[in-house]
Amino acid sequence: MKRRTFLQLTGLGAVGGLAGCLGSNSPPPRKSSVVSEFEVSDGSLVVDLADQTWVMSRYEAADQSSLSGFDPQSLAALSPVGVASAKGKGGGGGGRGATGRGTGGYASAPRTVHGHAWYHGGDYADDWYENNAGKVSRFPVGVAALGIAYLGSTAAMRDDAPDAGPVPWDREIQDPNDTVQYDIDDGSQFGQDGWYRVGAHVVGDDVNHDFRWECYDLEVTDGIGDAGYSIEEEWKVSPRI
Repeated sequence: MKRRTFLQLTGLGAVGGLAGCLGSNSPPPRKSSVVSEFEVSDGSLVVDLADQTWVMSRYEAADQSSLSGFDPQSLAALSPVGVASAKGKGGGGGGRGATGRGTGGYASAPRTVHGHAWYHGGDYADDWYENNAGKVSRFPVGVAALGIAYLGSTAAMRDDAPDAGPVPWDREIQDPNDTVQYDIDDGSQFGQDGWYRVGAHVVGDDVNHDFRWECYDLEVTDGIGDAGYSIEEEWKVSPRI
């Protein structure tokens, strides 16, 4: 599988958000390695998938779905896309760890292995993983689909940020194992600054299991003059393990 996907965004290169509303006694977001880097280059958003894609999970083989003939190509039927997750006011609601995404805290947020701000991550999450080492495993995964959605302006993101998970995607790329380009010239939300979410639908490589979505919220700003668009903040928002 080729691990680079180029998304051509005419007038803007950006993707967007995700949250992760956690209760005080809830497990932390799952750890994963799916997207290594985002970049805006010549009006294009470049999404660089990690060389080795994996997720941490409490999934066990005994929990495996009884569906026969499982095919990652048909995941859209197994895990519907386009159903918005519940939203939480003020950037995602309660929980511990970094709570930014439009409300501040990006500079001091804990970072993932790829340098993204880790939403609701931090020392407590590392402690949880250490204390529950026997209950979780690392699973290699493939990316069955990429979704991109415009979430709204920075002000809108402060007031009503979506929780972790898929949202109604403006664009969706199935089985992104080759270089893909998109020209966005249809007058859609693309071309606006603000927050975008990029989601990766991940499925097991070695196990017959749908691990659902890993998402990233990006704040994109419009530069002055010929500066063009740039990515100001990159948050990784994962479901709870």
